[in-house]
Formats: sequence, structure tokens, C-alpha cells
Amino acid sequence: MKIEVDITPAEVRQLFGLPDTTAAQEFMAERFRQFVAQQGDQETLGRMMTAMFEGGRQSIEAYQEFLRGLGGLASGREERREG
Repeated sequence: MKIEVDITPAEVRQLFGLPDTTAAQEFMAERFRQFVAQQGDQETLGRMMTAMFEGGRQSIEAYQEFLRGLGGLASGREERREG
């Protein structure tokens, strides 16, 4: 069985009871814009961007693992019901 759901990120946050982090994201984006405007050293900026992207990749991998775990829980329940 395959179920597809059309849902926005805000609806996913609400569904899982996650907080709305829009204000924090806007604050960080503004701080980043200020930092970039003041930063003359391209090497420092490059190191910061590399760290941000690496952290983002790790977050995505953790979220994927979380979803795999949920899928495993759901499939385990189906197997118990059938058996």
C-alpha cells in the first residue's frame, strides 16, 4: 500500500507538534546578511558556508533516519496484525 500526502512544511510542523521557528529563521537570516555585508575576508565566509552546509546535510540525514524509523514501526504493526 502506498499513501501520498500533499502537505506544507507548516502543516507537517503542526502535525508533529513541532514549534514554528519562522521568527528564529528570520532573525538568523538577518544576522547572516549583516555578517556577509561586514565580512571582507572571503576565506572566512567560505569556511562558514562549508560548516553550515555540512550541518544541514547532517540534519537532513537525521530526519531521514527518523522517517525510516517511523516507517519501520508502521510496517511492524502491519506484520503483527497479519500474523
